[in-house]
Amino acid sequence: MESASAEGENEVNAELVVDGISAERFLTAFTWDEAKHPARRPLRETMERLQESVAKIEDDFRVKTGDLASAKTQLGALSRKAAGSLATRDLGEIVQDSDLVNTENLTTLCVAVPKYNQKEWLDTYETLAQFVVPRSSKLINEDGEYALYTVTLFRRVVDAFNTAARENSFQVREFSLDAEAVQAKIAERNDLERDIKERRTSMYQWCQTSYGEVFGAWVHVCAIRLFVESILRYGLPPSFQACVMKPQKRSEKKLRGILANTFGQGASSHWSNSDDDKGEEAFPYVSFSIEI
Repeated sequence: MESASAEGENEVNAELVVDGISAERFLTAFTWDEAKHPARRPLRETMERLQESVAKIEDDFRVKTGDLASAKTQLGALSRKAAGSLATRDLGEIVQDSDLVNTENLTTLCVAVPKYNQKEWLDTYETLAQFVVPRSSKLINEDGEYALYTVTLFRRVVDAFNTAARENSFQVREFSLDAEAVQAKIAERNDLERDIKERRTSMYQWCQTSYGEVFGAWVHVCAIRLFVESILRYGLPPSFQACVMKPQKRSEKKLRGILANTFGQGASSHWSNSDDDKGEEAFPYVSFSIEI
């Protein structure tokens, strides 16, 4: 068995523990957990229980990641409405009550004007329909593509104004200011942000705990496989020694050569350093590599 640490993850790996110790220390000091997996229990049953425990963690992981992804999708949808183009985004957080005139006869429209077309808008908006209030257009906001203007006019010419504006590539936004609805959307977005933060923190803590359980189960499975394959290769009664080796960087090939020369005699010589029928590298000794 071998141990390697993924580059760039030292800080994360340092926080991951198995039974209160590092994964590498757990591996090098591994002892069979007799309390959880009694030696008298059949290996098939032990394997089934190990698989069930890991499958339960995997199912929980899917549920937790699904819930987190769903919350992030909802937040993303709300954020896009609040942060998209002025031609499509929700205007509730941009337009203020003081920007609007709403009386029995007068109303204020919000118009998204392409930025390259702003001069034409200012020169022509008063002529797009009758009864447009002169000098009533005011710049409210702008982004990379559009500028948002207001214009005040008589209610009876709104339809005519909309048609003329559309013909001139000015987009009249359908908008009605509802302060309570705006505050409700802001509160919903804040609640989702808080919920996502709490879920992410909870999941991080859960993953740390689950990592120890899964890694411990994995090493037990490796121990079972080591035992079974050694019996199949060397026969009964059991007469073999299991150990953990961690080669220095770039010295694995040298270590493999020493092990092959030491253990590649007799019956073990039938095992060559080539791929077996499962696509796994074969050695004249039972070997597994574990990356941490």
